[in-house]
Amino acid sequence: MKLGTIMTMLGMGAVLAACDCCPQGEAKALSQDKELRAVMDNFTQNEVPAATPLVEKREVELIRLVSLVTQQSGALLQEEVATALAQGLAPEEILEAIYQCAPYTGFPRTVDAVEIARSVFKAKNVKVDESRATVTAQSRLEAGADAQGTLFGQTFRDMAKNGKSGMPTINYFLASNCFGDYYTRKGLDLNTRELLTMAILVNLGTEPQLKAHIGANLKIRTAEYVEQAIYNCLPYCGYPRTLNALRLLKESVAETKAGAVNVADAKSMPGKDWSVFPVGKPNDAYAKYFVGKSYLDMISTEQVGVGNVTFEPACRNNWHIHHAKKGGGQILIATAGRGYYQEWGKPAVELKPGDVVNIPAGVKHWHGAAPDSWFQHLAIEVPGEGGRNEWLEPVSDEDYGKLK
Repeated sequence: MKLGTIMTMLGMGAVLAACDCCPQGEAKALSQDKELRAVMDNFTQNEVPAATPLVEKREVELIRLVSLVTQQSGALLQEEVATALAQGLAPEEILEAIYQCAPYTGFPRTVDAVEIARSVFKAKNVKVDESRATVTAQSRLEAGADAQGTLFGQTFRDMAKNGKSGMPTINYFLASNCFGDYYTRKGLDLNTRELLTMAILVNLGTEPQLKAHIGANLKIRTAEYVEQAIYNCLPYCGYPRTLNALRLLKESVAETKAGAVNVADAKSMPGKDWSVFPVGKPNDAYAKYFVGKSYLDMISTEQVGVGNVTFEPACRNNWHIHHAKKGGGQILIATAGRGYYQEWGKPAVELKPGDVVNIPAGVKHWHGAAPDSWFQHLAIEVPGEGGRNEWLEPVSDEDYGKLK
């Protein structure tokens, strides 16, 4: 019986688990052509990474995983899962990246990919946390609509208020299944899932849907970051689909500039006497964690990290938490303009020059500019044992719109 017939009957994962090409569960590409392998490795491991420095290594790895799932490349996916583990990705992150493919590629590709990933975990004795769902049958619609609304606007939340019977079937499925069953899961944050959705659609070449998700990414990432993320799909989807995606990105950027009122564009940049600290350079490295544009100038990187952050009007960072086993946290000192700070479950606090905010470790919060004013603060990282930042969902337009 031919291999293609076996693949059709048993599925990609079963074949890879059973065939001689994967001894002891170790990943090994079906094709061992040395010249093709050399070209592929040079392009994927050297040339593309060198051209896309903004995209974090973790996100590069996740984009590769979803690209291989979408392209149904079992052998290379098995290799990439092993590589992802070696680079420090948690098995839950790997599985969630694969799960995120299901509403866009369908269950067959996703199920086969999950089996491949689990075969690698088993061979390497990697344990997986199986409790990653956060919704129930009763909460999935509301939770999904909230995630959808965060990315695409309040209209989706309003639509879900009518319940299943008051919505078109496709809208109900999108809110409850596509967003409720997947975007709400633990293991990957909302912004990362949206980046991976864009990568999946680049690989599929579904242009109307891709353009919408490019637009969603542009709300939380710079155009340069989105462009470089698209280039990371190129080795897997080829040039035609990559060129189409870049065209859609260009169109989306132009439409955003033409159709949206940008408060910052309507006002001049602050003058040199606005603050004793410079505005700094575009904060591209963290742009995906901000709504709007910010600038960063590191005042100190020794002993204690002190960053001078400038926010354009209406710019704010996502909800986030500073974690530490001992000590840690952050101190904010407002230096110019007008802004806000808010802790989860508490009202927002207005910040003006001279105001100081002490943020203990473990507190979920956000900070940023007022809707009509530039804002600047010093962000002082409090030393702590095992300190790290956990970036969460963006501040919704609805909640931010309540500020003045």
